Amino acid sequence: MGPVVDESCSGKPAIPVVGQSGHAAVILQSGLLVCHTSAEALGAIERPRTFPGDSEFVHLNCQLAGVFEGRVGKRDLLCQQGSLTVGYSAGENFRIRHCRSFRNVSVMVRPELLGELAGDHLHEALGAGLDPHFFVHCASACRKTIRSAAQLAGLLADASRHRLLLHAAALDFLYWHLAAFRRRDERKALSPRECRQLEDARVLLLSDPSAPPTIAELARAVGMNQCKLKTGFKQVYGRSIYALFQDARMSRARELLRSHNVTETAVLLGYTNISHFSSAFQKRFGCLPSRIRQST
Repeated sequence: MGPVVDESCSGKPAIPVVGQSGHAAVILQSGLLVCHTSAEALGAIERPRTFPGDSEFVHLNCQLAGVFEGRVGKRDLLCQQGSLTVGYSAGENFRIRHCRSFRNVSVMVRPELLGELAGDHLHEALGAGLDPHFFVHCASACRKTIRSAAQLAGLLADASRHRLLLHAAALDFLYWHLAAFRRRDERKALSPRECRQLEDARVLLLSDPSAPPTIAELARAVGMNQCKLKTGFKQVYGRSIYALFQDARMSRARELLRSHNVTETAVLLGYTNISHFSSAFQKRFGCLPSRIRQST
């Protein structure tokens, strides 16, 4: 599902084109495109917009950041960071609204080509296969799919230099995206309300990297029990609450090291033991914080 994309140059691989929505796409081969879009590119920051639907491609999406609210045909969608969707809009218009931080990677493939590429994996992921009419399927965060999507986004930043890698990365993304759907029926789907609660919890968790709330405090703040909060984090964000916090904390540490020494950075992030901070930093980035400081 997604906006109409012009594929008039489909005979030439890795050619940037622009769809009616204003987002750039890259043609990898006839019937296979990839794009990395943002709220700014779509002009849908905190306000709804309506786009014509696509009746040519199946869209496989991985949301890298932000919140997406939309309606495709009669289907309401609410997606968070890490959400995966696969759909065919069959020409149905779709109405969307994003938050400012929204970013999404999408691989668009014609149904017949997807069948050729995926083979039995397609049946395993989507049951009876591709419905020739409208459909949307959703799955929870999958770490390998998110990693693959992030790699695609990076390569798209300079597509002309990385054509072969980009094509290979798109196929890798297709594999892991479909793999995430094979077991989606085994996981209980989250309601829109639960998705909002989890996003509220994530925002609160990351609001102060020096003083994280406890799981009990997070659960009380968003009105969700602790067990549901912990399993929901893994389902939506692909990581535990602690792992998500530590990743953000260490990313902030790397930024602070540009203007602060190691001790100052550790204190600003709530560490009382400098060696514990250094160990956590090395575990995340593979080097000691002093090395980062020396290179600035």
